Amino acid sequence: MFSEAALTVTVVVLLIAILLLALLGLYLLWRVLRRLSGLAGAGPAPPCGPGKPAIPDQLEPAELSTLVQSRLAGTPASGIASDATGPPPATVVWVDRGDEVVVHLDGVRTEIAGDCVLVSIDLETDQTGRTPMVVAFALGSSEAAGLVVATDELPRGNAILAARWGPSVQAAAWSALLSVAADHATERGLAPQGLSVAGGRLKLLAAAPLTTG
Repeated sequence: MFSEAALTVTVVVLLIAILLLALLGLYLLWRVLRRLSGLAGAGPAPPCGPGKPAIPDQLEPAELSTLVQSRLAGTPASGIASDATGPPPATVVWVDRGDEVVVHLDGVRTEIAGDCVLVSIDLETDQTGRTPMVVAFALGSSEAAGLVVATDELPRGNAILAARWGPSVQAAAWSALLSVAADHATERGLAPQGLSVAGGRLKLLAAAPLTTG
């Protein structure tokens, strides 16, 4: 039979053991909560690898047509751009010094002939109806071609439209090509370096941006 002293010692030992187990449980719970808090504040996990660029290094004429078409839409006179994720409008109206011309974006086509990129844009006025205007850009096949291009004095097509709207068509087509080159380079964290033609495709060249100092 246990004496009173032995019973007291046993109770004290049990209480100490229970207290130690409680402290151990609280410590483990604190570690778990701390780990969960760290994971919550870490933000989303980084992707497994870099995403595939939307614009490849070489473009088939059909791919180039789509990219040029979307960039010719421009910004409406209202200043409110259309939804960038949606398809470009079928037509836009260019206004210059009181004259207007309808530009059919759904008729934009690009072809590659030799070392030239041909951009065809359909224009329409009441006097001429709808007719294509073709801009020819001589890019060359050398990777050292850079962002310099040669073209005709005026686009090929209706003489009346070429005389009035030719420079605007040339500027818009070239701006669209430069925009494609800039977006291609930006996707790679680089700067556009040049455009050239290789194997019936438009080749986009990018390099690290130049720095000074």
